[in-house]
Amino acid sequence: MHLVYLDESGNSGNNLNDSQQPVFVLCAMIVPENQWLKLERELAAAVDKHFPRPRPNNFEVHGTELRTARGFCKGMSVGARVAFRDEWMDIAAENGVKLIHRAIDKKRYQKWLHATFGTGVVINPHVAAFASVARVVDDYLNALPGPPLGMFISDDNKEIVADVEKSIRVLRGTEGTLRLSQIIEKGFFIDSAHSLPLQLCDVFALSLRKHEEIKTGKDGKSVDESGIKRALSLTYRGIESQREVDVIAWLTQQHS
Repeated sequence: MHLVYLDESGNSGNNLNDSQQPVFVLCAMIVPENQWLKLERELAAAVDKHFPRPRPNNFEVHGTELRTARGFCKGMSVGARVAFRDEWMDIAAENGVKLIHRAIDKKRYQKWLHATFGTGVVINPHVAAFASVARVVDDYLNALPGPPLGMFISDDNKEIVADVEKSIRVLRGTEGTLRLSQIIEKGFFIDSAHSLPLQLCDVFALSLRKHEEIKTGKDGKSVDESGIKRALSLTYRGIESQREVDVIAWLTQQHS
C-alpha cells in the first residue's frame, strides 16, 4: 500500500479571477509504505534542527510562510528558510518519494466552463485536477511490481471533501481510460497540522505552482529556484496530457 498525499496551491475556490494566483496546482506525493515511518522521523528531525524546541503547539510548516517569512518563519533569513525547505525536499528524494501534479490556468478554465455550461455553472478546479492526477497516480502504481494499491490522504478542506470522495467513487466504478484500479475506495482527510508528510506536500505544491506560473510569463524569483529544481527532479511524467480530453468529457458528463 502506497500512501498518496494530496495538497493544492493557488486555491481560490470558485473565484477564477484571482490575479495574484492565476494558476491552480494539485500535487500528489506518493510515499512507499515501507518508507513512511523513516520519512516522518527524518522530517521531524529536520524541524527540530531548524526550529528548536520549545515550539508552539500549533506549529506547522507552510510553503507560503517559508517563502515569505511569515508565521513561524517570521524573522528567519532567506538562506535559513531555503536551507530548511531544500533539506525537507532532499529527505523526500532519499525516501523514494514521487510527485505528480496538474496545473490549471484559471482564466482558460473559466472560459471553458462558460462555453460548455454557461455562466451559471462553476466547478471547482480541484475537481478537474483531481481526475487527471488520480489517473496518472493509478498508472504509476500499475507500473510497479505487485502492483501496489494506493490510498489518498488529503488535508481536511471541507470545501472539497465531498467532491473528492464522489470523484474517487465514480472513477473507481467507471469504464475506460479514467478508471481507477489501484486506488482504495475510501479517501482519508486529516488536519495537516498533525501530518508532516502533508506539510511536505504543501511545500512541493507551492514550488510546482511557481514553476507553472513562470511558464505563463510571470517573473521568477531566486528564492524559488532550488525548490523548483528539486520538485521537478521527483516528478513522474505520466501521460496526463493525453488524458485531458477524457477528463473534459468526464466533467461534461458529470455536470450536464
